[in-house]
Amino acid sequence: MHLTGEQFIAAPPQRVWEALIDPGLLAPLIPGCRSMSGNPASGYDIVAERSVAGVEVSMTGRIDLSDIRPGEGVRLHASGEAGRFGAARGTARIVLMPEKEGEREGTRLGWDLEAQTEGLLATFPRLVVESVARRVAHGFVERFAAAIEGREARRGWLSRLKGR
Repeated sequence: MHLTGEQFIAAPPQRVWEALIDPGLLAPLIPGCRSMSGNPASGYDIVAERSVAGVEVSMTGRIDLSDIRPGEGVRLHASGEAGRFGAARGTARIVLMPEKEGEREGTRLGWDLEAQTEGLLATFPRLVVESVARRVAHGFVERFAAAIEGREARRGWLSRLKGR
């Protein structure tokens, strides 16, 4: 599976970078995240739960960083185990570029993600898994930008309908 995207964030690259490596800021923004700990040098441990095609999946995972360029970008190497459901692995390249959007100065955060699933997770229809992954990635980046900018994240139509 391959996903790409970008998001303008009204904050300087260094501020975006500091937020990007802060597990205290990131954990509440990751859908289903129960805990996240660590640092850029030693990596991060994460526990999350997510519903995929109506099935609750609990994962324990690890995120290691390489090609660390503070204020410019990083490469993330993630792996997660979901017990009897299998595993997921992926690599993401994140790039931070100074940019001006209208009158606002800020950062263009770009990402390029390659991921694969194993075991029972790999038997879920590819389009379902890609749809969930795309929704999670875009939702995370929108919430991340909102947190840095000090605003409330936009909610999807289903969340608005449910009042969440």
